[in-house]
Amino acid sequence: MRYRALVLCLGLAAFAHPAAGQTFTQSITFGDSNVDSGFYKVLPSPGGGAAFNALWLAAVAAGAGKPTGSPGLMNSEALAAYFGLSGLPANQGGANFATSGAKNVLVNTGATGGFQQAIPTTVQIANFLAGNGGVANPNGLYLIHSGANDIAFAIGNQGMGPHPADPTAFVIGSANDLAASVAGLKAAGARTFVVPGQPFSFPGGAANADLRQLRFDYTQTLWWSLAAAGVNFIPADINAVRVAIRDNPAAFGFQFVDTNDDHTACVRPPGIGDAYALLCSSNPAAPSQYAAVPNPQQTRLFADAEGHLSIAGQQIMADYYYSLVVAPSQISFLPESAVKTRTRLVSNIELQIDASRVQGGTMTSWVTGDVSHLQMDNYPGFPDDPSTPVSVAVGAAIKVPGGLIVGAAVSQGRLNSDFSGGRGDYRQDEITASLYAGVQTLPFWATLIGTYGTLKYDTDRIAPIGITLQPNAGGTSGSNASVAAQAGLAVGGCIKQGPVAGLVWQRVEVGGFTEAGSFTNLTFGDQTRDSAIASIGWKLSGHCGMFRPFAQLSYSRELASTDRSVTATLTTVAAPSYSMPAVDLDKDWGMARLGANVVLGPNVTGLIALSSNFGQSDVTTYGVQIGFNVSF
Repeated sequence: MRYRALVLCLGLAAFAHPAAGQTFTQSITFGDSNVDSGFYKVLPSPGGGAAFNALWLAAVAAGAGKPTGSPGLMNSEALAAYFGLSGLPANQGGANFATSGAKNVLVNTGATGGFQQAIPTTVQIANFLAGNGGVANPNGLYLIHSGANDIAFAIGNQGMGPHPADPTAFVIGSANDLAASVAGLKAAGARTFVVPGQPFSFPGGAANADLRQLRFDYTQTLWWSLAAAGVNFIPADINAVRVAIRDNPAAFGFQFVDTNDDHTACVRPPGIGDAYALLCSSNPAAPSQYAAVPNPQQTRLFADAEGHLSIAGQQIMADYYYSLVVAPSQISFLPESAVKTRTRLVSNIELQIDASRVQGGTMTSWVTGDVSHLQMDNYPGFPDDPSTPVSVAVGAAIKVPGGLIVGAAVSQGRLNSDFSGGRGDYRQDEITASLYAGVQTLPFWATLIGTYGTLKYDTDRIAPIGITLQPNAGGTSGSNASVAAQAGLAVGGCIKQGPVAGLVWQRVEVGGFTEAGSFTNLTFGDQTRDSAIASIGWKLSGHCGMFRPFAQLSYSRELASTDRSVTATLTTVAAPSYSMPAVDLDKDWGMARLGANVVLGPNVTGLIALSSNFGQSDVTTYGVQIGFNVSF
């Protein structure tokens, strides 16, 4: 009775330990009009000159105020929405501090150009930290997109000047200043950053070669300065996205991908400069309305001649950022699947050791088929991983006098998994070889199983980008070495019962690989997943008659650290690698198994078992095992 009470208490504890893991609780944005979600809407004007300011209040009253086609979402808002978060401006209840026209450090004046109400990006960051006691939310998702206005000023396209005598030195200095500010965010506790570069392949034409080079220099300086400062960040290559759209606009649904006035999604009001998307709304009362063509916000990449993206363009960028954020966690499921399928193989062998004990003869051979369902849930907003593992194992054993059984087994298994949300799939194939032993000197019994398996993975991660589905095909191999030990007592007559305890140790290694097929491809680093699952429970088994039922209820806990990360690297441009947390599953769960050994003849026993885990908040698994055991 004391054993039963202990198992019951431990089983209830499985419900008291929710899974730990990083969950985004806030979306924080800094930068310029590329990510501004409407900061100026509550201001009398953005300080954009007399003609622009005169139209501002009417534009806001008509629903405009964001540098895209209002009421559409900015990419910063759409990215936040993926995780159920707000992308509202910081002065309107959210944490988006970006202001259109912002430079990294320079304050906008008549000399430097731009909206004079803009707040420099480094000041935005300083204001955020000051307002939070110098502490940055470690569970925030930080989007930082800035630098375009610094480059425009450096090349003489903003303000009256004087402009920098050395544009390259100015741009590099601006990038380093922003990197230092972001490093301060990291020091204050921030952990997850998305940092887009500049579209250095645009605009085209030899006359813009200097501009393209400055954008490239800025991007590379910012990214590698951040890396040198020890900032782990996600470098977003928006240049690759723009190139893909330019090369195949129809695939993304676009008719026009240039900034000519008659090709933009919004109409330029008389006397207004290129940044007229801020005045644009679907409301006919707005100073700038949608172009009078079918679906202009979906068929035109740019909202205005300044290069602000249309609604469709904003969504494409959000989709791209999201794919970079979640891809490492998707790939982290590969070794997790191997851990889960190995525990079922161990269970298959343990059940056949039990069946071999009650058989006559000195040698037994057996076969077991296993079909199960496995659902592993990711962090909120991240793709989950439902799958169907199947396997077949065959083995043979010799009975040695003294209650010892020594055997060997081989198995082949396949797991087919589909990432939720139509985000692709992967297949795991494993071939294993096992040596095992079992001893029984009533009331004591014990088993020991050593297994080595080779893993092969074929991955097809899909990144929905706008209306397209971008393929990311890859493949890799790996291994899983495990040792499983179990021991217990069996007391009674035809129905024996007693406590059982066990430990399954595993080391799963999955090789790195590079995807192919799209601008969303990534290279992933090697993964190692150590696992040590301890269990304690109660077992009942029948030993008389033709029908010999058994049941087991146990509590399991993962003892090994699951605090690991997956490293990814862009394939489209030279950029620092970044790491994201691997999926972190609940460490406690219960297991229930019910089945029977059925004597089918003098030397043949059938086996059927139903099993299910419970109490693990982010994992659902259940399945059936059917086998036969023949003695000689």
